[in-house]
Amino acid sequence: MDETYYISAETLTLERITQSLQEGSQLALSQESRQRIQHCRDYLTDKLAHSDELFYGINTGFGSLCNIQISKEETEALQYKL
Repeated sequence: MDETYYISAETLTLERITQSLQEGSQLALSQESRQRIQHCRDYLTDKLAHSDELFYGINTGFGSLCNIQISKEETEALQYKL
């Protein structure tokens, strides 16, 4: 079977993932999910551009480095690597 299962706001269960793998169907983001992700991305980009606020793992280090702010230049590189 060569179908696509679109991941949406509905709960994605382990059973559904297993079923998709067994059927050989593709998993893809729904258009609504893509829009929601883009909305969150735009929100964070705006907050980072206009605030010195710390956002764990986005513009800070991880673990014991959680209070260390990463420069704006390094933030983009960090997110790309993740």
